[in-house]
Amino acid sequence: MNNPLLDYPGYHLRRAASSRLAELGRHLDGLGLGVTEASILVLIDQNPDLSQADCGRLLSIQRPNLNPLIQKLIQRGLILTAKGQGRALKLRLTPAGHALTPDIIAEFQAHEARIYAAVPERFRADLVAILRSLWTTDGS
Repeated sequence: MNNPLLDYPGYHLRRAASSRLAELGRHLDGLGLGVTEASILVLIDQNPDLSQADCGRLLSIQRPNLNPLIQKLIQRGLILTAKGQGRALKLRLTPAGHALTPDIIAEFQAHEARIYAAVPERFRADLVAILRSLWTTDGS
């Protein structure tokens, strides 16, 4: 059977992203987290008192989609919120969230190593720059 989509880089990009995210999701299942939840925790760990709005912007998550994720992490006792300036909510990890973060980062690092291992060595140095140029407006 002929698949004309095989000539489209966008098709391959979508297939690669879906495959790799599913793989990461399987590894994070053992921590009881999805990829987005784990990403939120790592982002807050590196940016204590990050506003919920900034968290959404950095991860490209719309407010209506972010709110349930934040609530789930609060209910699990992994993050706390505090009032920021105006109506802003600040996000901070609980001790349980801090304890979980090194395991998440280890899974992320192992995942990245698997990605690099799958890419021919001659392309590895440019991989991030190429991918980033596809989603940033200025290529930086």
